[in-house]
Amino acid sequence: MVVTVEHDPERLPINAARLGQKFSELVETCSHFAREIARDAGWTGGPGLALDHASLNVEIARTVFGKWSLEILTLLYMQGSSGFQEIRRGLGRISSRVLSSKLTRMQETGLVQRDVKPTRPPRVVYTLTERGLTVAKLGEPVFLYLRLSEPTKPTESTVS
Repeated sequence: MVVTVEHDPERLPINAARLGQKFSELVETCSHFAREIARDAGWTGGPGLALDHASLNVEIARTVFGKWSLEILTLLYMQGSSGFQEIRRGLGRISSRVLSSKLTRMQETGLVQRDVKPTRPPRVVYTLTERGLTVAKLGEPVFLYLRLSEPTKPTESTVS
């Protein structure tokens, strides 16, 4: 899947200080929210528990951010629902076996729902679950921050 971002030359310049302040506020709000939810869930304790949480976070990250998973999540977020072949065409160079494996794993983790439509021949449609939609929406500010805060690349005239 190829995603291009069009840069509008007439777009207002970003006030870097204001942008930094807004993202700092978001980070603090999210951090406070996460600590509060962890406390309410009873996830407080010593260093051993922190390591358990870290390893669980890595496992979740591998599922969501592993090869093709993020592309599948994005495609379904943008399209709403798609059949297997539509997803495969949208992603480009992915084998049917790998796509099937990724979709199955994403179903097991509650990110994707598979519905078989009672048509002849049967049609399978994949959509994001509420959990998948939440993950996609939570990712929006992260990726926006990364795009907007990307360091400027030196141009030829600035390179010695």
